[in-house]
Amino acid sequence: MIRFDECKTIDDYAAWLTVGFGSPRAKFIRDMLYGIHNTRSVRLADIARALNEPSELHSTRNRLSRNLASTQLATELSDRLLQQAAYSIKRDTRLIVRVHALNKPDAKKMQYLYNETDSATDSYQVCEIVASNTGSRKYLPLFSTFWSRHAPDYVSDVDEISRAIHQVLTVTNGRGIVFLDHPFLELQTLSALVAELAEDADVQFVARIQANDAAQLRYRQKSKTLLELRELCNTRYACRIFKVLPQDSGPPQDSSQPQAMRDSSHYQGLYQAIVSSTDGELTEHSINMEFGTLAIRHQASLRRLNLLVLKGELSTHLLTSLDGLQTRQSLLEPIWSWFSTWEVISAHSTIADSFTPDGIGVMTYERMRLLLTLLHAVIFFESRSYRLKDHSLTRLQPHEGRKFQRDFLLPEDVARMGSQE
Repeated sequence: MIRFDECKTIDDYAAWLTVGFGSPRAKFIRDMLYGIHNTRSVRLADIARALNEPSELHSTRNRLSRNLASTQLATELSDRLLQQAAYSIKRDTRLIVRVHALNKPDAKKMQYLYNETDSATDSYQVCEIVASNTGSRKYLPLFSTFWSRHAPDYVSDVDEISRAIHQVLTVTNGRGIVFLDHPFLELQTLSALVAELAEDADVQFVARIQANDAAQLRYRQKSKTLLELRELCNTRYACRIFKVLPQDSGPPQDSSQPQAMRDSSHYQGLYQAIVSSTDGELTEHSINMEFGTLAIRHQASLRRLNLLVLKGELSTHLLTSLDGLQTRQSLLEPIWSWFSTWEVISAHSTIADSFTPDGIGVMTYERMRLLLTLLHAVIFFESRSYRLKDHSLTRLQPHEGRKFQRDFLLPEDVARMGSQE
């Protein structure tokens, strides 16, 4: 029996993933994984063409479509992948949550996609939880699920996301820190999730919060506004964060205002510009920051939390359930982890988008679910060999050995200038 770490090809991987399955189901999964991987497409016609079977193309396509109707297979595959991924999750591994819309503007007949009385919600929603250790060049797509706001069993986006988070944490035995941020979550959804997770003592989290979220927080048994909490916080530590950006992107801006209004496509475009640029086309920015923490409690549960306050060129507020934040290093760790979450999500989104998931054309809800699960399985396989670009990661020291434009002087630059005086 082949082991997961021995899988070198998509065929090896398919053989591992289908251990214990009957022959017809195993063949179907192998065909789908092979077709999606080799065509970079989720269209059944493209997958059928890649299989190059002796039967007519439409017969192969119809066979694949019939097998997609399995109601349990998506759950079985997803569970198997999550169980395997859980071995890699440590206590402080980031579990980054991303929700995005899967739009099908011309597919009026797809099940639960359109509602004549509420066209604003006419899209499927996809929730992904991506794991990454801070500073690592690797990441792992842990879990993916989808829903329609018009489906009969739909309650709310918050309910769907919360169930996904708890499913992952159940399998990891509570290991991992959940990271929540806008624009990877809608602001209203983000606020509701923060309120829910703040009451759950079994979940460790770091989340960016807005002014209205402070209504759920208490300092010394009194309600305070976010501005008041910010002023009460002693930001006694300081550091510099070094971030590489394209020259034409301008300097990093205040994350509490302009960045918060951007959508995830902005970050993905920025990431793609960075990884495709040469050294001379990139600028390394030095970002001055003061930071500190304020011990607070959640109003309903009285759970002790910490408000991380960042001041300086990048100013924002993070709420976390992590404790033991008494030293500069312990306080800096969740802040540094938060700074680079956008890079991980952008890298993952770039891979996922290369399969053009909006090209899905199956009509029923359950077929859609299984097809997206198979796509997740292919991305899971490919992520093992993918490496985040080392120069795109946010760092606490300047990037060595690269010829960037810089908005600051390195120590050797200062020494050279001194010797010339």
